[in-house]
Amino acid sequence: MKIEELAFRIAGETLSLLEKKYHYRIADDHKKDIQNAIRKNLNQLLKETPAEPQPEAETEKPAEEA
Repeated sequence: MKIEELAFRIAGETLSLLEKKYHYRIADDHKKDIQNAIRKNLNQLLKETPAEPQPEAETEKPAEEA
């Protein structure tokens, strides 16, 4: 699956959740417009997303002898 298709599906699921859980009413043509806008602007959205900082590697401590 292409990332564009994944973004389209995620947008659709988000809109569906807004309708079911929060009782938003979103017209079908608006849904398609929103999904297509997200798909179209996906590369720009990915560029704007800051990279997550890498967690510092934990150093293993030697087990203490009794």
